[in-house]
Amino acid sequence: DMELCKSHKVAVLAVDPSSTKSRGSIMADKTRMERLSVETRAFIRPSPSGGTLGGVARKTRETMLTCEAAGFDVIIVETVGVGQSETTVASMVDFFLVLMLAGAGDELQGIKKGVLEIADGIAINKADGDNVEKAERARREYESALHLLKPSSPVWMPPVLTCSAQEMTGLGNIWDTILEYRERLMNVGELKEKRQKQALDWMWALVEEGLRDRFYKNPEVKKILSRVTREVEKGATAPTIAASHLMRLLDKHPV
Repeated sequence: DMELCKSHKVAVLAVDPSSTKSRGSIMADKTRMERLSVETRAFIRPSPSGGTLGGVARKTRETMLTCEAAGFDVIIVETVGVGQSETTVASMVDFFLVLMLAGAGDELQGIKKGVLEIADGIAINKADGDNVEKAERARREYESALHLLKPSSPVWMPPVLTCSAQEMTGLGNIWDTILEYRERLMNVGELKEKRQKQALDWMWALVEEGLRDRFYKNPEVKKILSRVTREVEKGATAPTIAASHLMRLLDKHPV
């Protein structure tokens, strides 16, 4: 919603899908967001996923902090929506919005149960023209599905809304919903708890990433990793024995 830029500084961190072969990315987000890209109070940063877990760029969290320090009070993280990108993004934002399209076949077949469980809201886009009825039908189906799941918060039931990016309708309702969610969780202290948990998750993610990097960069591990891998594939060595051997090398020869 372009009205948002009149009262807020908006940063959009658009994680671009990378090619698994060339590691290149489409990087078309600024072209796709033509109207927003000319707003002086908006910042768009296309970022290739580089094949990292869930398509979320490795430095997304750091970029969010930088944007906050630069005075951007609304930060939108857009992801490719494949693999585990949904849960990765949900672990770093206050409000997780799932954007769906109506009329793309069986609506509930196109979304995993795990995504419904972590969604703070669902928006059905392209609710315009001949698609209005399909969008409303999809809204009812998702709403029914959400009622079968236990809400993540006792003070919030994720709503299902419809909107049209082309006609710029329904966007205000989505923003009002986000503000209402924020107010409710702040009033009971849940938003603070959520951010504390996210900070811990971030710390452990960095620890795991650091350990993984040390493992693969370890010269002793590099020497035998290919051989050990082949032995496990052929069944000559049990996975448990191979893993123990590799970990002992890491202990004996820390990087």
